Amino acid sequence: MRRGLPLGIAVLAALAATAGTAAAAGPRVSAPTVVVPSAGLPPQVHDNRSNNNVHVVRHRGRFYMVWRTAKWHIASEDAVLYVVSSRDQRHWRFEGSFTYGRDLREARLLSWKGRLFLYFALLGANPAAFEPGGTMATEEIAPGRWRTPKRILYDDFVPWAVKVHRGVPYMLGYTGGGGTYSANPPDKKVFWLETSDGFRWRPVDPSRPVVYRGQCGETDFIFRRDGSLLTACQTENDDKLGWGAKVCTAPARNTARWTCRGDKRRLDSPFVFEHDGRVYVVARRQPNFGGNYDLGYDYLPSRDAKFATYDALYAGTSKRCALWRIDPRTRTFGPLIDAPGRGDTCYPVVLPQGRRSYLLYNYSSPFNGPDEPWGTALLHGPTLIYRATITFP
Repeated sequence: MRRGLPLGIAVLAALAATAGTAAAAGPRVSAPTVVVPSAGLPPQVHDNRSNNNVHVVRHRGRFYMVWRTAKWHIASEDAVLYVVSSRDQRHWRFEGSFTYGRDLREARLLSWKGRLFLYFALLGANPAAFEPGGTMATEEIAPGRWRTPKRILYDDFVPWAVKVHRGVPYMLGYTGGGGTYSANPPDKKVFWLETSDGFRWRPVDPSRPVVYRGQCGETDFIFRRDGSLLTACQTENDDKLGWGAKVCTAPARNTARWTCRGDKRRLDSPFVFEHDGRVYVVARRQPNFGGNYDLGYDYLPSRDAKFATYDALYAGTSKRCALWRIDPRTRTFGPLIDAPGRGDTCYPVVLPQGRRSYLLYNYSSPFNGPDEPWGTALLHGPTLIYRATITFP
């Protein structure tokens, strides 16, 4: 017994060391710093209870941030988009605000060739409906001065991802979102676009302007080092690949020809990025039902009955915002670590910050508040916008 004791201690020590090494080997997310509301915002900003739909870019040595504020997360006639900028991410300068007496969402900033563009979606004011009303585009012509926003693209187009690759701006967006909550909803269409002036967008491949037909809506992308494309999309209803998220890839020689895989889980509001040759996505995570959205309730009589059940159970449970890793070869994915957030949370944007660190902007219900179901938290707020740092080993 005496001789076995040191051996047992040694084994336990080895296991502890191994566990410590394993924990240290994964990515970490820092504690959050609240940005909205904060004392550093300019006096022209009047944030409402619900702050979300945040997007951030670097432009001319400053951080530019746009976000939506309204009385609640769902459609609202009092929605305002604010644009502010900062050098230190603490003291912000007013750059502009946009309001139309209807809902505004999916604001995206694009810094390109020294110019700053803003795109956003018009929607209706009916809180019980999703009513896309087209996409607006504008450009900042001087600090705090913008061109009059004008409509671009298709009547019900919703922009989701705008990124620059090798000097060319690309956009993913979709149409058909207005049918999401209708019986037997029609397909959404995901468009893969590029531009040479920031306002006139055209298909990357004119023979294939629509790269996905089904239930993909929010779809983000990343160009890999070899020029190939990887995308991740959010779904609410089912299509030929099932009820959950779709991960797609396309070769560098034809980025409009996608090969996709479906999953039982959702990746809401995805933001895809690459680090050290590996692909990651920050997206909403369901911590209940084994993480699944598709619960396999095949005894229900119809697709619409399944959607009503799955959607209600999804809205009626708590949510997290997670960093996931994607395997491009198999198009599978798995969660690694949760970012700060609870209740109504997860609309991320990620910016490179250092060799192994990334700046994360996101929104959440208060960190010290109750862990409410997502569906009730988005109705009454409040929600805040924060920044944090993702660090890889």
